[in-house]
Amino acid sequence: LSTIRFDRSVLLATNINNIDIDPTTTQRIGLKAEYVYDNATPIDINRYVGTRAKVYIEALKKMQIEVIDNWNIDFAKGFMTVLGYDARQYIGLDKRTILALRSAGATSFGSEKILFFLGGVDNWLAPQYDEDTPTPSDGNYAFYALGAHLRGFKQNIRNGSSYLLFNTELRVPVFQYFSNKEIRSNFLRTFQVVGFFDAGTAWFGRNPFDQRSPLNTTSVSNTKVTIDLIYARDPLVLGYGAGLHMSLMGYQIR
Repeated sequence: LSTIRFDRSVLLATNINNIDIDPTTTQRIGLKAEYVYDNATPIDINRYVGTRAKVYIEALKKMQIEVIDNWNIDFAKGFMTVLGYDARQYIGLDKRTILALRSAGATSFGSEKILFFLGGVDNWLAPQYDEDTPTPSDGNYAFYALGAHLRGFKQNIRNGSSYLLFNTELRVPVFQYFSNKEIRSNFLRTFQVVGFFDAGTAWFGRNPFDQRSPLNTTSVSNTKVTIDLIYARDPLVLGYGAGLHMSLMGYQIR
């Protein structure tokens, strides 16, 4: 799969200084290859049995092409490679309850990178951001991405150019245990009590336990001296709990 991408960034006119700043444009071309394996059989909404897996590699090259004012083609702006995977195993414990296992991860490298944020879930109605976790002040990050799911935490509980996640869900359609006949109500048939356990980490460099990671370093300074502090912070984050999943008016609600 080949791609071409044009990004245009415009600052909001919240003050007079922003009004005077011209928009910036970025152009990139890319190639992406992925392998998908899927033998999962759907039993009902949000319930499957089988395996799903995807492995992918993507290369993006920054460029600058001008054809209006002056003809110019510049391919020496930056390069990024992304490797990732997403594997899921659905196990039927009986005819109704499903145990869903998932592992996902990605890494980016090159003169440009992706900064992954862990915490929260996709399509969060009121997302919250963790201000206490430091983000890198240097590094050429072309994009930001959410590594979901890591429930029980705000976004940015951990961040890095690489991430790894493990998710476990027990999906129990409780109302189906009260009737041997087919439940006609879509809401009652798809209503599930979900128990989950999530574990994940994000890091810079070769491994998440590098003490030179921005997660483990900070600086304290005044007019006379600057002190660099290195302290140990566990890169691994764990979360567990319970929730509900249902189909309501055609929407999947968690």
